[in-house]
Amino acid sequence: MENQIFWKINAIQLAGACSLIFFVILNILKATYPPVSEKLNFYEPVGPLLGLFLASICVYLAAFLLFRQLKIKNTSFATLALIISAIVFFLMVFPPFFEPIVKAIPR
Repeated sequence: MENQIFWKINAIQLAGACSLIFFVILNILKATYPPVSEKLNFYEPVGPLLGLFLASICVYLAAFLLFRQLKIKNTSFATLALIISAIVFFLMVFPPFFEPIVKAIPR
């Protein structure tokens, strides 16, 4: 019974890490390619941000279902993955980190 709790916790952490990294990648694509931004624009007052959040939630749910079935036992790996992805996510919201990456991608 105790292992099942850890499997679920690990699945939650890894799904969160996947969702954060997906958000960062999609945000870079949105800023680089206008068609991606247009596809994410579901509701005009909010802009493409709503599409980013909805896509990230879908990735979170899919990753959670996958990792729950895989029954990952390594809690330290799951925690480290979440911490690293949270740091990357945090840094990518600041223009000094975000803009050079967007400008470096060929259009």
